[in-house]
Amino acid sequence: MAGDLTPDAVMEAVERIMSVRSEWGSTDCCFAACDVFADLHGIDPMAPVRGSYVDVIGAARLLKNYGGFASMAVALAGAAGLIVSDGRTGDIGLSSAGVGMGPERRCLLICAKPGVWAGKTELGYGIIRNAERSWRA
Repeated sequence: MAGDLTPDAVMEAVERIMSVRSEWGSTDCCFAACDVFADLHGIDPMAPVRGSYVDVIGAARLLKNYGGFASMAVALAGAAGLIVSDGRTGDIGLSSAGVGMGPERRCLLICAKPGVWAGKTELGYGIIRNAERSWRA
């Protein structure tokens, strides 16, 4: 399915899933990106931690348990069987520090096309040019 993904198909999923208010533990930056990824590929990288937090304090505890946001992203991508990528249409990625809303100010992103990454914001989503690292199905 990944080879058939178009930027329009990815953005349709991004708009449908990310165009809601952010709620910790359900539609925050991690879960929203993983919901889009699951919609596109049938794989939910956040499946092992669904239901593990409902607020920013719980999110911070989860990150601490993994040794930080980047370590969590790497661990969950590996557990989901994802492969390190160079940022292709439909890939999931990790923002650089200072981009996200929550602890560590990072977020998970979805690649609409190379150089166009969508990430969850408080009331919808935003677009940035790159991800620090990324994975594909």
